Amino acid sequence: MLVLRVGHTTFCRGGNDLVLRQHGIRSEQAASGREALEFLRLYDYDLVLMDLQLPDVPAYEVVRMMRAASLKMPVVILSDTATVQAKVKALDQGADDFLITPCDAEEIMARIRAVVRRSQGHTNSTLALGPVELLLDRRDVRVHGQSLHLSRREYAVLELLFLKQGVILNKGAFLTHLYCGMDEPEMKTIDVIICRLRKKLAIAGVPSLIDTVWGCGYILRDPSLDSVRVNDPQSEAQTGMANWAARAAVAA
Repeated sequence: MLVLRVGHTTFCRGGNDLVLRQHGIRSEQAASGREALEFLRLYDYDLVLMDLQLPDVPAYEVVRMMRAASLKMPVVILSDTATVQAKVKALDQGADDFLITPCDAEEIMARIRAVVRRSQGHTNSTLALGPVELLLDRRDVRVHGQSLHLSRREYAVLELLFLKQGVILNKGAFLTHLYCGMDEPEMKTIDVIICRLRKKLAIAGVPSLIDTVWGCGYILRDPSLDSVRVNDPQSEAQTGMANWAARAAVAA
């Protein structure tokens, strides 16, 4: 998960960066609201953690400008003190949550997961497709009920695919999710990670979870389609064509 931190409030006991890293979250830092808007135009963050008080413009004004520019990243506003009116204004302008800081690490991580999950259209912390389950709260992947060991980057790639189910993700989207423009490796690095991920899934009994869309990128596919292919190749082909037509959106 990739987060943009706006401001310098210590929102969590134990230190912001340390707590985020312990929960597998990478973060970028913006010192002001205007700098945050520049970052948001360049990168596709999963979440924005923004101080209520910023040196240039109020947080609710930054959120208003984000929504006016069709930037849909979820936003959590942070403040060590706030009136009811301030909370209401921030939420009405488009913020997704408001937290009084400092707060317990487990609480803020649970809120982050919930906001990101809802922003992608998921209501449950466990995302499933066929026999594969991704447990966002535990950063765990299970196949047929058995835990599957993945590296940090393999998990991050699969997490993004699950959060963006139904969307074709190009390699640039994966690089942003993994590296956010900092020391980004070559595009083929994503192919290597996908290859390793596919091998581990195949060994676990799911050889066809990740599809390659040539010239576009990667997308999750329902493993149950395999039985359709075996029983009726023509029906499977027609179903596949309909599915691709319905899922024409490509993540930039």
